[in-house]
Amino acid sequence: MVNVWSGLEHDALFSSVEGVLGASLSGLFIQRNSYINRVYELEKDDNRERLIAKFYRPGRWTREQILEEHAFLKELAEKDIPVITPMTFDNKTLFSLSSIPFALFPKKGGRAVDEFDEESWKNIGRHLARLHMVGELHKTSSRITWRPATATKRHIEVLLASSLMPPDFAKSMKNIAELFIKKADPLFNDAKLILIHGDCHKGNLISRPGEGIFLIDFDDMCMGPAVQDLWMLLPGDVEESPLEIKWFLEGYETFRKFDMKSLDLIPALRGMRLIHFASWLAVQEHDTLFDKHFPEVRTPKYWNGLIKELQGIVYSDNEDIS
Repeated sequence: MVNVWSGLEHDALFSSVEGVLGASLSGLFIQRNSYINRVYELEKDDNRERLIAKFYRPGRWTREQILEEHAFLKELAEKDIPVITPMTFDNKTLFSLSSIPFALFPKKGGRAVDEFDEESWKNIGRHLARLHMVGELHKTSSRITWRPATATKRHIEVLLASSLMPPDFAKSMKNIAELFIKKADPLFNDAKLILIHGDCHKGNLISRPGEGIFLIDFDDMCMGPAVQDLWMLLPGDVEESPLEIKWFLEGYETFRKFDMKSLDLIPALRGMRLIHFASWLAVQEHDTLFDKHFPEVRTPKYWNGLIKELQGIVYSDNEDIS
């Protein structure tokens, strides 16, 4: 398979970014951690202003989906919700280098948020409630709908069409995924689906001195239940996180009512995440450094473990997977 990043050479990258900026870049060139996309820290030559160039993986998102992400970020920023918006040039935020779409962002450094204290939980609750208030105004979206019959179905199709999984595991994986979808999807029938961050874990939060916690990386924004933006932040299961949920709700319900029944969706959301991650790996299996970063993924141990985890969710004592 042809490397999707073959056109992303250093000189072409610099030339494309300089063409958008209308200014020269210095020699600074730092590749930032990003497995799906390619992200670089660059610097303007005249004033040493740092910026981030984000090149989106071709075929991963449509132009419409990326522009929807940019518009949503702008909408959130206008409501003073702490996000980082793309830079605009001639009323545009999305550009291209050959077939590779890219956007430029101001560099806004911050430290990772490893642990939340009580006030941090309340803050992130307030931020997400306000984000969801904006998100629920969107009745349609070009983004995926986060429920098993749509999102998980697509992810398992991507996975089975790839060569990542050893052939001996394909039938078992297909069977357990289909059973998971059959059992889990009806749980979403009464869930309110709104435009959400979609991938809200601690790695996508940064703390900026004097400004507080920022929400970053909206690549996986989708139409889904609000609880999707909570469960990955929790230190354990719902039963193991009573204080954290209490603090979160104190902040969240300052602005928006939280559906407590939606906590019952978390086991199903965890199963969706497992299949989504395997699909995420399959998308990049031919990248040059893939085997270095994910050495166990082509081994029977990984797939045995994944199938057993899904079986544990599907065949739990509670027929409702919760």
